[in-house]
Amino acid sequence: MKNRRAEPPLVLPRQDVMDGIAHYCKDFVELLQSLEPAEWCAPSRCEGWEVRDVAGHVAGLFTDVAVGRMAGQGLPEVTARQAAERRHRTPAEVAKELRKAGRLCGSVLDSFTDEAWLARAPGGFPGPLRRAVLVLWYELYVHGDDIRSAAGREPDRGSGLRAGVVHVAETLGLWGWGPATLRLDGIEELRIRGGGDPVTGDPRDFLLAATGRLDATRIGLDDRVNIYREVGT
Repeated sequence: MKNRRAEPPLVLPRQDVMDGIAHYCKDFVELLQSLEPAEWCAPSRCEGWEVRDVAGHVAGLFTDVAVGRMAGQGLPEVTARQAAERRHRTPAEVAKELRKAGRLCGSVLDSFTDEAWLARAPGGFPGPLRRAVLVLWYELYVHGDDIRSAAGREPDRGSGLRAGVVHVAETLGLWGWGPATLRLDGIEELRIRGGGDPVTGDPRDFLLAATGRLDATRIGLDDRVNIYREVGT
């Protein structure tokens, strides 16, 4: 009988995650600096949020983590606070904050031992520190994609896409989705809850469906694949 435990489909090496966060933080800063005023206030895929709100949330997340404000990260009221506090700032101001916060986050995360990396994360996060840190890379990628989409820019298909898929694959397994085997273009096979029926196609489409940004039926799945769906639906 196949193993159905919610084991991670793939655990990315610590240095790869740290390097990915540094790279995509720099990329996010440059993206913000390139935005025109109309793009800054354009509606995004995040319901009720403009591009400036998306950017403010990301900058606020990194600032919170840099100063050790870990409790409640990811909750709607916390993300709303992060966005609201920065809503009337310019792209240059938010970019400057993110650049500084990203560097501080890197220093903080580097200070953790390898044992702490695998131990439970602080602030009530449901899982180990290594998974909480991967969320930072995922946030940079998926919200950068939100901004690119709103501004009519081409999507990025670099290492952040793979990291995002790895994150949602593990989350889906923990949430009880599957079993399934992801065989997405250009990404190694990821077995969710021991593996099962194959899911093929474009990894970005899968990531968007798994985060509620794309109708899952367009890729042959249903809305249970959305990691943000309400429990029990």
